Amino acid sequence: MPLSRQLVLSLFSIFLALFIGAVWISVSNTKDYIEQQLTSHAQDTATSLGMSITPYIGDDDLPLIETMLNAIFDRGYYSAIVLKNTEGEVILERRNPVSLEHVPTWFINLFPLSPPIRQTEINDGWTIAGELSVQSNPGIGYEQLWDNAVDSFRLFLFVFSVGLVLVWFLVRMVTIPIMAVVKQAEAISLQKFDKVNLKPKTLELRIFVDAINLMSERLADLFGRLSNQTERYRDFAYSDGLTKVGNRRAFDLAFEQILGDAEHQTSSFLMFVRLSSLNQINRNVGFLEGDAYIKTVCELINEHLRQQKIGYSLYRLVGADFAVIIEDIDEANCLALCQQLIDKCNAIEKSEYESGTAHIGVGSFNYGDNKKAVLEQVDNALTQANFGQLKWQAVDQAQSIKSNDTWREQIKALLAKDTADFLAQPIKDFSGELAYQEWLARFPDPQSDQYLPMAELIPATIRLDFAQKLDELLVRCAFKKLMQHSGQVGLNISRLSLLKPAFQKWLLLQLTQLGAQRVNLVLEIPERCLLGDTAHFLAFIAQLKSLDVKITVERFGAQVASITQLRTVKPDYLKIDGRFTKNIDKEKDNQLFVHSLVNIAHGLGIKVIAEKIETAEEVEILKTMKLDYIQGYFVGKPERVVG
Repeated sequence: MPLSRQLVLSLFSIFLALFIGAVWISVSNTKDYIEQQLTSHAQDTATSLGMSITPYIGDDDLPLIETMLNAIFDRGYYSAIVLKNTEGEVILERRNPVSLEHVPTWFINLFPLSPPIRQTEINDGWTIAGELSVQSNPGIGYEQLWDNAVDSFRLFLFVFSVGLVLVWFLVRMVTIPIMAVVKQAEAISLQKFDKVNLKPKTLELRIFVDAINLMSERLADLFGRLSNQTERYRDFAYSDGLTKVGNRRAFDLAFEQILGDAEHQTSSFLMFVRLSSLNQINRNVGFLEGDAYIKTVCELINEHLRQQKIGYSLYRLVGADFAVIIEDIDEANCLALCQQLIDKCNAIEKSEYESGTAHIGVGSFNYGDNKKAVLEQVDNALTQANFGQLKWQAVDQAQSIKSNDTWREQIKALLAKDTADFLAQPIKDFSGELAYQEWLARFPDPQSDQYLPMAELIPATIRLDFAQKLDELLVRCAFKKLMQHSGQVGLNISRLSLLKPAFQKWLLLQLTQLGAQRVNLVLEIPERCLLGDTAHFLAFIAQLKSLDVKITVERFGAQVASITQLRTVKPDYLKIDGRFTKNIDKEKDNQLFVHSLVNIAHGLGIKVIAEKIETAEEVEILKTMKLDYIQGYFVGKPERVVG
């Protein structure tokens, strides 16, 4: 119950008790006074009437006595006047019934008047000749008592009403600032550091509000400094100082992560871009012009890739060399992208660029490839591009890759079969308690008893525009198994599908049909979904959370800009990218960076997961950083989901 209602009800109860008590005491006191008046009235009448009829009692002059008795009875308010002789026989008697037209019966029963009978002796000389009894009529007393009660009730009701209004205003003066402070405290817990603009007139409340505003301001400053510190550290450790893109260390971490990512097994492209004329510019024009040349080409590459709306990461390796890792693209589009970049570079060519603006080498790589071999192949292609007319060169693919037609038929058969298997890998805390299982999809080959290679299947579905249909198949099959499964389950859905409004609408419908079991679903969202224009996607996340679906932002840390979105998304879990947690016991830079991310996440009330954990040494160092959960072969290998 709200504090305002408690205060109002408490004060109302007190006022009501005072109101009833005051009315009761007033009426009771009036009743006692009226009873005293009735007693005095009866006694006075008995005494005076007795003295008046005493001279005639001995003469047996009853008519005269009766006349005197009637005169008194008719002009007064009496219930009864009785004259008895010495033997107790009634000589004369007059009675008047109690007549109450305006007084309610319940009031009479609640405040009964009992006027006593007063007697006086009638003497005949030295002897007692009789006894006169008089009882006042309570009717007039009831009317006076009722009128007094009504007047008292009206007066106290008026005072009671005025008091309640004043109490209401007082409670409002107290509770409005308190509720504003409560809302601000709740907002602070959600990392929203707005101020309470209300300025109460009450000194104590004003001090209270000012204190919460000061706390909010200081926490906002603290959180901002913590976020800025993390970003500055990332820039220092993983960014190139001149171009602000990733440096060689960041490239190595990302490249090794993709090559060893058994979970996603993506097929990607590696592009080397070399500034062909940097040495000549540095030698002939100067290093300042050389730096401007580097930044110009870097901005050109970054801007063009951003316009393509593809998943990419840009790195400056050393001097004139840049590397680009591109995901979610097929070979034809990748080669077209190379030509577009060369055309852009040719457009800004100057006379001092003696060897041209840039040349490009590109090649594909997959999960499990040898790092050194891939780098050598792409570097050889880059060397050939420097002497070729196109200024770009792709690595010759020695392996046999299925044609698009073959893959199209294969994917259609897979979709028609409408089945998928899953491997479950546990995510646990350091005590071994399970948080949830991540389900990794595997699709059977329709033409054999083997599974399709995910490293080739995923790029093929993207290339042939089947990615959304494959994700829909994954969701349908997972939901069927989820109906027979206890415990929480995490599902991965591709970024391309998650960002499509049509898929979002379809997924929300499937979740609605899933019913109460959806509380066991954890949807794992790639960090890249939080970059760029995310207003529509954030609204989609809010709809998922309204359906009790839990959210994990996975592969987090590669793009620190997404930290600013965490306060809006408020996911349940944050899964740090494996490139930062692998061999973390040996990497001091990664330890500092991960520790900063953990502090930020915990400040937002988000649980943190470390993935790709394979050694006890990694576990021990992560435990000191207060991570919540770990995932990897050290915790448990993926096992087939039965059912």
